Amino acid sequence: MPLFLLAITPPDTPTWMHPYIEDRERYERHINPSFNSPADRNRADLYSRLRVGSTFDIRPNLTAKIEYQNSHDLFWTQALNGSTDNSDLSLAYVKYANSTETLIAGRQKIELGEQRLIGSTEWLTLARSFDAGRAQVGQWDVWGGKLGVANNKPEAAQIGAITHTDKNWGTTSVIAKHDLGAKANIDIQTLDHFVTHDFAGTAVSAEGALQTGSNNGRDQRAWAWHVKASRPILPKTTLSVQGDAASGGGNADTSRTFDNLYPSNHNLYGLADTTGWKNMNHLGVMLDNRVSTNWTVRASAHAYSLRDTSDAWYAATGGANPRSGGSFIDKTGLSGRDLGNEIDLEAILASKRSGTLSAGIAFFDPGHFVQAVGGHSNQMTYGFLQYQFRF
Repeated sequence: MPLFLLAITPPDTPTWMHPYIEDRERYERHINPSFNSPADRNRADLYSRLRVGSTFDIRPNLTAKIEYQNSHDLFWTQALNGSTDNSDLSLAYVKYANSTETLIAGRQKIELGEQRLIGSTEWLTLARSFDAGRAQVGQWDVWGGKLGVANNKPEAAQIGAITHTDKNWGTTSVIAKHDLGAKANIDIQTLDHFVTHDFAGTAVSAEGALQTGSNNGRDQRAWAWHVKASRPILPKTTLSVQGDAASGGGNADTSRTFDNLYPSNHNLYGLADTTGWKNMNHLGVMLDNRVSTNWTVRASAHAYSLRDTSDAWYAATGGANPRSGGSFIDKTGLSGRDLGNEIDLEAILASKRSGTLSAGIAFFDPGHFVQAVGGHSNQMTYGFLQYQFRF
């Protein structure tokens, strides 16, 4: 991205127009990402994302927003160097809002709860947007549409939801997904409930989901759950314990692999994003320390295993983790369920004037399943350095 853009002083603009520019640069390094020893499997990426947009005050209660996004990935491996580029409108919508209702039509971000099922994937350079209509009236939220901008966008996919939120009982959603599968249509209905509550200073969040419908010619019967408890243990330090699980496996007639739809998975189950909310068990322990008003340091430890030993190990992307010559799956189930353990460290320095600087590193030690299927026991290391600025 041309650096001179960051030095531009916006000219005077009409009071009904609110322009902005946002830039994000991130360097990532994966060492041994496929848990295989050859050095040519290592990879480095420089991700750049530039957004230029504006909000428009059309009349009282009526606004519009448009945003152009350019995302660029420059990558290096010993075998291949290259780059990818995408330019598109990430936002283009009209919004009507008053004290009781909000109506939005056009290309927009949609996020439900902690984004385990529906999210905008802001961590990715090419973040997700939906071409949808949305109505929020009181405690109800109804929307439907298709993917507008996304990585590996399925052109035929359609998604919609009805959500009800109660301040005491939490948020309940019914989500319907339709897509074209390799053998037959995919029509999955998901009943999801998310709730948070404070118990004498301990903040607890929980989410559970059940799925039915049809998945590529098989009946879909799947489930998933999440629970997390957080409590301050020092004036600036919070301890959290988290557990997650999602069903997997199935037979010729039934699919039991949970479909986590279109989530924002980054850092929900570990910094390296090796594991998604599909055919998994996850236990995490996290420490957050607020060093100062602008500076936060985090450390965490994670343990992973397969729910069904004959199903695949799914990454945060939703697909099976790749390995040399294939993917991480043993249909016989003889390789066991132990995926491995991960240790994460992350630091975030945020300032309204100078933007946000963050860095992190993750170390993943493979378990018996990864060693048996991949044929190696090498540790995987992931690190990043990121800077984001907006004016």
